[in-house]
Amino acid sequence: MRSFRTKQPVHYPDLSPSKNDNVKYIGVTLPFNNPNGIFNQSITNVSQVLTNLRNLLLTAKGERYMLPEFGTEIRLILFENITNEESFINDIKKEISSAIRMWMPFLTINQLDVELNITDDGRVLEKDHAVGIKLVVQIQGTNIYLPIQILISTSGNLQLIEAIYNG
Repeated sequence: MRSFRTKQPVHYPDLSPSKNDNVKYIGVTLPFNNPNGIFNQSITNVSQVLTNLRNLLLTAKGERYMLPEFGTEIRLILFENITNEESFINDIKKEISSAIRMWMPFLTINQLDVELNITDDGRVLEKDHAVGIKLVVQIQGTNIYLPIQILISTSGNLQLIEAIYNG
């Protein structure tokens, strides 16, 4: 007869934000670079909403297995032939708002600004980014506003900078 060992609970005291054993983790945060080799975990809804929004905006459609519509096509829009700046900006805005409306309907977009850092002759003004996006979302039913800035380089790399939330 086969005997099964019972799994002993493993405790990671260095991961707990306090010495309180009643801390309930609600999710995993990005990036996955905890030096202890264990994912960083969130204990507040606000930090988990920020992580989920970051994941949504940085994922390309078709990249997520079994959810091909999850994410945005911001990178694809960047490499299309830009003939009209206004339609380019509107395409990015529409892509971000439709993704948030579909996958995070509990968020309301309060501000969505897209700025091009390109001169009239096509040169990039700032080497770090060619497109800057400022996004402010509100968690519905609360007074919690989450400001986010997205910088897109000329090579198509997306960098998401989360503003510090105090609350």
